[in-house]
Amino acid sequence: MSTTTTAQEASNGGGDGRRPHARARRVLMFPLPFQGHINPMLQLADVLHGRGLAVTILHYTGFHNHNTLRPADGVPADVLASGNVIAMIVAMNTAMEASVAFRDVLAAESMLAGEGKPRAACLVIDSNLFGAQKAAEELGLPTIALRPGSAACFNCFLAYPMLHQNGYLPP
Repeated sequence: MSTTTTAQEASNGGGDGRRPHARARRVLMFPLPFQGHINPMLQLADVLHGRGLAVTILHYTGFHNHNTLRPADGVPADVLASGNVIAMIVAMNTAMEASVAFRDVLAAESMLAGEGKPRAACLVIDSNLFGAQKAAEELGLPTIALRPGSAACFNCFLAYPMLHQNGYLPP
């Protein structure tokens, strides 16, 4: 995993409503590495940056062309080959929980107040990345979960209790 600053740090303090850099707040963001999850996170990053916040995007280093992950990310090759997105997400979370490297990067980014960057105020994660939320809790870093699903997806989730009650879904 590595970090990328996707927007300029809020440094000008001019008449555009942004705070001077020394007092700016910084938000860390960690989307799930799929296009439908990255785009809403970047849109939120743009809004936050427009309000004067510095934004740092954390991402998987193994994420490359065509929305694929490499086994080096802790996701077994057979899970990747299966195309089962749920299994991939579970494997990514398991790898994050087992990885000291992820926690170390998060700790370094959240505490980094030098090098011209303000200290991180919070971490915005994809709601499916519970491994990242656990690491943030260990570090005392406040976390906000973004659920980038569509309204149609939300309606499907609302139907789950009824489908389960009628015996269409397993417990």
